[in-house]
Amino acid sequence: MIDLMRRLIVLAALVAAGPARSAEAVSASVEELARESDAVVRGRVSSADSRWSDDGRRISTTYEVRRAAVLRGKAPAVVRVVVPGGVVGRIGQRLDAAPSLAPGEDVIVFLRRSGPEAFVVTGLAQGKFSISGATARPDLSRFTFVGSSARAGERRSEEMPLAELERRVRSTR
Repeated sequence: MIDLMRRLIVLAALVAAGPARSAEAVSASVEELARESDAVVRGRVSSADSRWSDDGRRISTTYEVRRAAVLRGKAPAVVRVVVPGGVVGRIGQRLDAAPSLAPGEDVIVFLRRSGPEAFVVTGLAQGKFSISGATARPDLSRFTFVGSSARAGERRSEEMPLAELERRVRSTR
């Protein structure tokens, strides 16, 4: 009986351990993200509000980011950033490529306008960097990259010194 239980546990573990799922994407450079953005903002996430879409099929979360600096373009003092996915009540939805933000987090976000008062993150998770000390880091853990679109001399969206990220954004033409 114990041997059968062990076999069933091993079988259950193998079945549950299916292939890892991730979003496939072309790796973007910091400069490409900056060129495609209406604004690049450094700030602190102050709130999150998840809601169902009007048709009741999708959840999105609107984050408010209190702007500390604008590295490129123009942005209001409080930026409303809409991200696909979130949790409403006991139901949650997630898009692997979507950026993850959290209240209290210091970030740099590459933004495109999505209406008169809202923005979306350019390049999804590639366009959101968490700031920790002197380091800026995107969360690319749910990506599988299938190529790169970086031009010569450009740097892909990846962990780097905060000062380098800010310099690259400000000098992008």
